[in-house]
This record gives sequence, structure tokens and C-alpha cells, in this order.
Amino acid sequence: MNKTLTTDMELFAAALSQVRVAVIQHTADDIPVFIASGVIEKYSTHYVKIGETNYLRDESEFRIEERSNNQS
Repeated sequence: MNKTLTTDMELFAAALSQVRVAVIQHTADDIPVFIASGVIEKYSTHYVKIGETNYLRDESEFRIEERSNNQS
């Protein structure tokens, strides 16, 4: 199951634990499109930096894959 990171605390936790974050942006028809993935290097109230690219928080979704406790 994917979890969307929206709060500063969620982004901070993802950056601190260095999990791989997927960047998703929506087209004009509201179709989600995978843009990139990587580890969060920096974030602010306006952008998230993954690799060498800054992604606007208002225009992007940041998702991680949550692992279920039931997996062996």
C-alpha cells in the first residue's frame, strides 16, 4: 500500500530514514504520472528536493510504499 507524504513531519521522517520516495504529478485530465524517485535531500514549505531536482509541493505528490506487518 502506498502512503502519500503531506506533512513536514512525514517528509522529515522519510528524509531521516532515507526511504525511496516516488514523485507523482497529475496531468490536466487528473491522470497521475510517475515523474521520478529517490531519497529526499531537502524540503521546505514550498518544495522537496530529490536528487538534483526541486519539486513543488503544490504540484506534486510524494509517496512511499508502506510495508504491512503481515508480510513474512
